[in-house]
Amino acid sequence: MEIPNNDTTPGEALITKADQHIQQWQAEVRGILPNLPANINVQLDVQRASEKGSDDNTAGSMFSGSTLTPDTILFVIGDDADFSDNEFLLGFKGTVYHEHFHIARGYNHETSTGLSLLDVAIEEGLAVKFEQVHAGSEPWWGKYQGRDQMLATFQEVRATQVDKTTDWSRWKFYDPESDRHWILYRLGTFIADEVLRINTELDITDLVNMSNQQILEKTGLEQVDAT
Repeated sequence: MEIPNNDTTPGEALITKADQHIQQWQAEVRGILPNLPANINVQLDVQRASEKGSDDNTAGSMFSGSTLTPDTILFVIGDDADFSDNEFLLGFKGTVYHEHFHIARGYNHETSTGLSLLDVAIEEGLAVKFEQVHAGSEPWWGKYQGRDQMLATFQEVRATQVDKTTDWSRWKFYDPESDRHWILYRLGTFIADEVLRINTELDITDLVNMSNQQILEKTGLEQVDAT
């Protein structure tokens, strides 16, 4: 685990606090997802929450994670976010579980290229569902609108082609034109819920080795009229 070497950083206590818990949580996740790599490199950093960016869902500025490579995760904590110890433990635990699910599925910035918006929605939604079920988290980005709205979003995302001009921030975090937050995360969580609702013999861990196409086939959403 890499800890920035800066003895005067006000966020040093937060990094120490995170370090005290992350190995325990990683061991817990290994008990649930045995296909994780033997060695996972975890990096921790602290930034001012205002610099990380925020929106009306303030929980989004507390913690973030990124799977950089097949075996490397970066966690960033907002050092000026106003959260209690309980919010820290629950919020950060959810983030740790989320990113380790990405690692288990082989989804990362280095090798996961050429994906569609729908692919990314599925990857993020599965990880959100995993943290909800196994870490007990309740992230804003997993709280989606009603079924009709989500079916419309599914059609929109499925019909949108990715190219070099695609603004991923708009789709993943906030779209000022439509005033929507977390579009892909919320759609992906809806898709994960659809799979588990229809296929009651499955749980979220059963989806870790399924392709995105297999997951879609289990939702019936591909038959939704795109008009």
